[in-house]
This record gives sequence, C-alpha cells and structure tokens, in this order.
Amino acid sequence: MTREEFEIFKAELMERFYWCTTRAELYYLTKQKGYKYLSRCTHYKTDQYFWVFDKTDELLKEVEEFHKKRHEEKSKAKESEAVAVE
Repeated sequence: MTREEFEIFKAELMERFYWCTTRAELYYLTKQKGYKYLSRCTHYKTDQYFWVFDKTDELLKEVEEFHKKRHEEKSKAKESEAVAVE
C-alpha cells in the first residue's frame, strides 16, 4: 500500500467510524444512551483501549452533548475552586 492509498483509506475510515477514547464517554454512550460499539481495540503505541462506533448523525449529536456537559462541569469546578482559594 502506497502512502497515497493509505491516506485515502484513512480518510474513508474517519468518515465511517467514530473512535471513543475515554471511559467516561464510553459509559455515557453505552450505559446512558444505549449505543453499542463495534469493537474495542488497543492503540499500538500507547497500549490504551479505544472503542469504535458506527458514525451516525444521532451519535455525533450525543457526543457533542457529552463534551458540552463535560466542559460546563469543568468550568464550574474551576470557578468553585477559585472561590475556595480566595
């Protein structure tokens, strides 16, 4: 496989699948929202797990909602931490 063929293959994979890399996001998608992942894999360099989902519009909306909630929780935690330090 040439580098050009690899890049085309990689782009097609990125269009078709969503990679979940955190356990918190996995829990949200599987336990709270009922999605099922296609495969659990291990990253070849870091030896960390990641989960592969079929990419759909509904899944991407749930992922966006998850990240928005996480961002809000982190900013609230920083605010309360700043108040506690004062």
